[in-house]
Amino acid sequence: MPIKTDQLMAHLATINRFSTNEVGQNRLVYTSNWIKGQRQLIAWGHQAGMRATVDAYGTVYLDIAGSQAPDKIIATGSHMDTVVHGGPYDGLYGVLGGFQAICELIQVLGRPKKTLRLISFSEEEGSRFPATFSGSKHYCRVEDVAGIQDHAGIDFNKARQAAVAKLKEANVHTGLPSVPTTFTELHIEQGPRLINAHRQIGLVTSIVGQRRFTITVNGLSNHAGTTPMADRHDAFQIAVTLISRLRQLAASISRQLTFTVGEVHVWPNTSNVIPGKVTFSIDTRHVDAAVLNRFEVGIRNKAVDFSIPPISVTVNRWVADKPVQLDASLLQRNENLAAKLGLSYQKLASGAGHDSEIMSRVTPTTMIFVPSIGGISHAPQEKTSPSDLHNGVDLLRESLKQQAY
Repeated sequence: MPIKTDQLMAHLATINRFSTNEVGQNRLVYTSNWIKGQRQLIAWGHQAGMRATVDAYGTVYLDIAGSQAPDKIIATGSHMDTVVHGGPYDGLYGVLGGFQAICELIQVLGRPKKTLRLISFSEEEGSRFPATFSGSKHYCRVEDVAGIQDHAGIDFNKARQAAVAKLKEANVHTGLPSVPTTFTELHIEQGPRLINAHRQIGLVTSIVGQRRFTITVNGLSNHAGTTPMADRHDAFQIAVTLISRLRQLAASISRQLTFTVGEVHVWPNTSNVIPGKVTFSIDTRHVDAAVLNRFEVGIRNKAVDFSIPPISVTVNRWVADKPVQLDASLLQRNENLAAKLGLSYQKLASGAGHDSEIMSRVTPTTMIFVPSIGGISHAPQEKTSPSDLHNGVDLLRESLKQQAY
């Protein structure tokens, strides 16, 4: 049952044309390019004879109903959205690789005994709005989003409703489908471990917990030339010092604790005015919730230490996702299948967050990784060889076959 790699690559290329003119992939949730991507997937699903459903958050579900146990749903998929200036495979490979695997099974084996479902989650990245995994959280009845805006001041729910209305024009069913019996997510590793170990497949044991914060430093704006250095309350200089201290704190707590400041905004952001306000993000991750708790306490304590009037520092945590263990039986199944297919593999924890983290709360869940060349992801240089993309879909297809036929 050979994979049509050229078809997979063609599908990837088609969706990746739905981006802005900026560097890399820019398909943020509810934008016009995101709508084009989800609608193209719906069109391919219709061509393959699949039932297309869109929920209130814009997640797309493509189903082939089971002949004997249609209420037993074997699902696979990932997310359609990207980070800003992202790569061509993060999320999208899991969507289109899953679509390819299901289509191959239908073509060769016909209708499955259990329902096969492909899921293209609306949003995972948290790149446009300050919320992550909103698509899978809605599907799993875990959490809904309200009262947030993007940097342009656009309300999440207004953007959501407008985008979903466009998807509904594509001859789809609407509603929130039932959660699946199992869920398997195919994904690029987004790190260097598989490529360094010369392994073809990663079998994921667990997913790190992550927390994201917005830190606001308020100082006093003043003239850049006439204000003596000793009399300044420079929000940016305070922020720089605070970031350095927090990085040192993270390293002292655990060498495996990641600490990233990826977004900084300065007001009034002009060369001849002392900054009066700075906001910056913190992304921190670890496999142990106790480590994350300890670091969060440290962040809040540092904020208090640096809040010496007229300077004030506030902390807003907007993501708090717990570490999760993935399903052991599905992991063992995929390990056996990888060996049968002659694919070298490695068991590993995921350092990135994934929709599988949310799905694991409601159903047995597993993940399959393929190598990332150079360990690069969330960047235009993100790359995986076609042969490795092939291997991942091969393993996914055989896993879905065992579960659904």
